[in-house]
Amino acid sequence: MRLLSVFLFCSVFANLAAANEWPGWRGPGGDGKLPAAKGYPSEWSASKNVRWRVDLSAPGNSSPIVVKDRLFLTFARDEGRQRILQCRNTGDGSVNWEKSVTYGRKDTTHKTNPYSAASPLCDGERVYAWHGNAGLYAYDLTGKEVWSRDLGNDYEHIWGPNAASPILYGDTLVIHAGPGTAVRLFGIHRKTGETIWKRELKDEESAKPDKFKGSWATPLIIENAGRPEILIGFSGFLKSFEPLSGEELWRCSGPGELAYTNVLADMKRAVYLSGFGGPGMGVRLPTAEKKGDITESNQLWAEQGKKPNRQRIGSGQMIGDHIFQLDEPGIMVCLEATTGKKLWEERISKRSWSSMNLIGDKLYVNDELGTTYIIHPDPTELRLLHTNKLGGNLHTNSTPAFADDIIYLRTDSFLFAIGER
Repeated sequence: MRLLSVFLFCSVFANLAAANEWPGWRGPGGDGKLPAAKGYPSEWSASKNVRWRVDLSAPGNSSPIVVKDRLFLTFARDEGRQRILQCRNTGDGSVNWEKSVTYGRKDTTHKTNPYSAASPLCDGERVYAWHGNAGLYAYDLTGKEVWSRDLGNDYEHIWGPNAASPILYGDTLVIHAGPGTAVRLFGIHRKTGETIWKRELKDEESAKPDKFKGSWATPLIIENAGRPEILIGFSGFLKSFEPLSGEELWRCSGPGELAYTNVLADMKRAVYLSGFGGPGMGVRLPTAEKKGDITESNQLWAEQGKKPNRQRIGSGQMIGDHIFQLDEPGIMVCLEATTGKKLWEERISKRSWSSMNLIGDKLYVNDELGTTYIIHPDPTELRLLHTNKLGGNLHTNSTPAFADDIIYLRTDSFLFAIGER
């Protein structure tokens, strides 16, 4: 079973790791990295290196994904009563097809978090859209519905549930459903839509939707000493799950009550940075034999209290022994991964929800005005290489996608394709 698990882990990432595709949230590895990428532009403006720009009919915080010559995007109309998956042509941005799911009620959310916050996922054969209370849908690449599932319609939070995007492990779609009054973790067969496993996460639930507690974090799959694991930041704990069964493997205390970012990890440690001013923490990954609460034995560091920390929404990057993070107020920070020590911080913008991508040897990250900052990851100082603006009134909370030397950037009103001419 251990050999089978490692084979499944390696084969999935080998199939999705082509640098010319961006098949899901944060790219082929789910970590925002394209190490060998060289052809992506470093400089652009409204009049330079924009291949095309098309209008969007509704805003959304989800990010585009790209497979072959198709771009997929989720959004909603009619205050969330219509949940949309759209397929566009990467050559000119034109719409190939659009699928709408009618949902009979208005979900609770916040004005900064429009409906359909989860990004879609594509395995090269089917594309999957997680619409939360409106269901999980699978389509072939021509737009024909293959299957759909109701995974519950009792997810409710005052800031909107279901922002975590689907991820893939072998034939298993992993769905983190919540937060709020219901929180669940599912393993769904990608070909049939059947439930492989389901975990009710009762300790993550809130009695009321207005409680300041919950996780919107997309799961991250890692290989830890030959064992595949799903890592998710939750309220109070960083947790690890077994992807073939959904069994909880271990947990480490340290995060705050609100969790937005993805886990950052390498082969020996994981770091989690809480939201809403909550603490960050680091953990040494345990051996395969160790299970349960590993806080006392494996925690590397944990920030204390709330006051010294800023809001963190977008996910950063772990590069070697260092963490690079753009906090929500627009302040760039570099931390030591093993100790949590702050090496430097500097403001580069006013506000950002965008996650950071490492493309080749450069960091790409957006602020809420659609400005993209390109940064050399230097642990001694901020090295800002380029500041790229596309014009005014371009609010976005989305994160760009990178495919075949083109950057696809979503704002509330437009979709851009940016590439050297």
